[in-house]
Amino acid sequence: MTSECATLRLEPAVATGAFLDGNIMRQPESHFLDLVVDGQSMRTLAAEQAQDYVTELNRPWLHEVANTVDRFLGRRADEFPAPGRVALLVCPHDGDLGCGQLTAALTFGAAEVTWSDFRWEDDRFDPRPEEHLDQALTFSRAQYESAFADAYRRLAAFSYDELAHRGRRFLWPWQWGWRLPPRV
Repeated sequence: MTSECATLRLEPAVATGAFLDGNIMRQPESHFLDLVVDGQSMRTLAAEQAQDYVTELNRPWLHEVANTVDRFLGRRADEFPAPGRVALLVCPHDGDLGCGQLTAALTFGAAEVTWSDFRWEDDRFDPRPEEHLDQALTFSRAQYESAFADAYRRLAAFSYDELAHRGRRFLWPWQWGWRLPPRV
């Protein structure tokens, strides 16, 4: 995909996964802001495996959204992915590096922002290039920064059911709501 000056939008999206919680199959919905470049989701621009992935701008991870926005805006670097890189797509269940992430090198110029060197990274194998994204994507810096300006507010407004996402949690018997029978 070639683009002199691509446009980036953050569009609401939903991914549904399934996991076994004890003996109950749960299918939580993950509401997130998808990265849409020139009208196409990054999930469809990348390899087929990316269609099941989500961004870190995800409602269940609201407590980390400010840090994620800071990484996209080049204000914060973490150990994973390496400094100068940003995770575009992550595992929908936990965002863990072990499940794999689509990352890009992030470069800021005076008037532009560039994503390049797209790779699949995980904690087991060496990074592998993303074959479907072989050319850099360049955005107007002002448009790019405005795309992330209200990400936290938008995500906070999404619906969220913690039980569906986290599964059951252990409760002690006195937390079940039962009471001892009255003494006669």
